Amino acid sequence: MSRTSAFDWDDLRIALAIVESGTLSGAAAALHVSHPTLSRRLQLMERRLGTRLFERTPGGLRPTEAGEEVRTLALRFRDEIAGLERRVCGRDDGHDGPVRVTAPDAVSEYLLPDVLAAVCRTHDGLRLELHVSNDIVSLARREADIALRVTRTPQETLRGREVGTVAMAVYAPRQLTEAGEASAPPTRLPWIGFDAGLACSAPGSWLARNVSPDNVRFRANTLLGAAQAARAGIGCAVLPCFVGGSIPELVRLGPPLDELAQPLWLLMHEDVARVPRMRRASAALSEEIARSSRLMSGLD
Repeated sequence: MSRTSAFDWDDLRIALAIVESGTLSGAAAALHVSHPTLSRRLQLMERRLGTRLFERTPGGLRPTEAGEEVRTLALRFRDEIAGLERRVCGRDDGHDGPVRVTAPDAVSEYLLPDVLAAVCRTHDGLRLELHVSNDIVSLARREADIALRVTRTPQETLRGREVGTVAMAVYAPRQLTEAGEASAPPTRLPWIGFDAGLACSAPGSWLARNVSPDNVRFRANTLLGAAQAARAGIGCAVLPCFVGGSIPELVRLGPPLDELAQPLWLLMHEDVARVPRMRRASAALSEEIARSSRLMSGLD
């Protein structure tokens, strides 16, 4: 077998995953393979090509000049394959089949279970798959068919509809309110803050403006983590109303914070939006999510 024919799409996927994650362990997790397996695959690839593709640095694996060439080729292949999948999918005129939905963890945990259950009951032919991710999953690369995203600025390249408004409010552990502490000034309350990307989000900025860092007892990098910390009694948290309102151990302090309300969008790539089963799934999801509008807006 020649060296050229031995270089296949799997090699490109591996190289691209390593470039994007910067580590073998991160690439292995992304590809759902073990670290030793990925390491062996990389070694075999480099032996077949006769050159090193990555250099080890204190910050992780950095592509060599050859590695950058492989990355460029891999990106082109990935985009072309994704485009082909979307075009072929667009010719599918069936109303039944698989539909991959992606949503962030808080939406998946507290809003979607009843929604998905209702869709499955009333639309037998749809086979729903849920991909929980707080990262932006690419619809262009068919990593998912339908995305639910809480944002004021959805991607202009995507088609979709606004299916609700997500209100946010301050929630306190019930034992704190029963002890009478919740009537104390906000500066004296224990709080749950945000870490990583959420620290720069709208709720993270609100906390920075309104709560002293000395009163932040715990930090979470996801809204779901903050909700669980509040449920455990660590302190108050800024949470979506559909999350805080679903947790019996929490009590809302005051009305929703108007400046933190954001739309919930249901989004699809335009090629996928032409497929009958995707339109069917989109309409069904929108209808069921609308039934939770009062909970999302903090009215229940």
